[in-house]
Amino acid sequence: MRLDGLEAADRIACRGSADRLYGTHMTKTSHLCTIAIVVLCMARTALAADRPAWPATLPVYDHIVIVIEENKNFEQILGGRSEAPYLRKLAAEGASFERMFAEEHFSQGNYFWLFSGSNQNVGFVDRVPSKANHPDYPFRSSNLGEQLIKKGLSFKGYSESLPNIGSAVEFDPPNCRAEQCVYARKHVPWISFANAPNGTTVETSSNLRFADFPKDYTTLPTVAFVVPNLNNDMHNGKPAQSIPTGDNWLRQNLDDYYQWAKTHNSLLIVTFDENDDQSGYTGLTNPLIGPDPRYPPRYNRLLRDIQNRIVTIFGGAHIKPGSYAEGRGITHVNILRTLEAMYGLPNSGAQQPNAAGGDIADATIITDVFESQR
Repeated sequence: MRLDGLEAADRIACRGSADRLYGTHMTKTSHLCTIAIVVLCMARTALAADRPAWPATLPVYDHIVIVIEENKNFEQILGGRSEAPYLRKLAAEGASFERMFAEEHFSQGNYFWLFSGSNQNVGFVDRVPSKANHPDYPFRSSNLGEQLIKKGLSFKGYSESLPNIGSAVEFDPPNCRAEQCVYARKHVPWISFANAPNGTTVETSSNLRFADFPKDYTTLPTVAFVVPNLNNDMHNGKPAQSIPTGDNWLRQNLDDYYQWAKTHNSLLIVTFDENDDQSGYTGLTNPLIGPDPRYPPRYNRLLRDIQNRIVTIFGGAHIKPGSYAEGRGITHVNILRTLEAMYGLPNSGAQQPNAAGGDIADATIITDVFESQR
């Protein structure tokens, strides 16, 4: 059976081949792999006729700021031994999601899913797309930034350590390797779209430095993405150091906005690109699969990475505090769908096929976390 529904990504076929699905991580005789493939093959594509109607009532925020952190499991951030006190505070005061899942490993594709409802077939190796390696580059498919601007609204991305407004540099410092790198273009999807403006000034570009994030929050765009650099997004370093560093950066740099947002019809969203992927799994992930106490730790690490559960928190005006299950769960695409519904935008892309097959519908909109509606 084939899992359809993703135009611009490699499709996963259930052919009973463990080495195809899991590479070198499992053998064909693995009992765990057999279970995993059975679960994968149970997935079905969500049909358009099954999709619920979009709700007519959602708050329409003046400003939404979305911060994307890196590579941490749900338990590392909101578990009992977490070293992220500020994120725990945001979760206690706002809405956190118990079953929020990223779409793939490695990192880059998840940013594209959130921005455009597709990984744009960039592959699973974090290679920045270019004319040399991708036939459709620069991308012209629908995305959140383009649709906001077409609607007469606004979008900006603010990347910490971006050397210049509009820069297309892949890494900074130049020629850096591994954790020497601070800025990474792989976390900045809008630069890869021809229909997202990229001039050299604040007014003409969607691709701005975090230094350009306004002090006067009333001048923020309708939707802004904030991408901390690799030292501050929990990417670089071991968790004992990277988690408190990223948590403290968030508190120092965005708590003022968060406090302001509560009384100014604005919203802060904090999410992660993917979990820590300790097993090194690559490819589309599957929320139907998860750890099981019957299996040894090494198998459960792989199952956890295939599931790809992450933290996402909504905080600000009109939010009902609490922890929300959201049925079978949500993905980055459902956050995108919620923003599209708020502002009356057309859909960009489609739900990740394994999520759609697990009854996480493409058209699922987050509604239950909001206190007031228009």
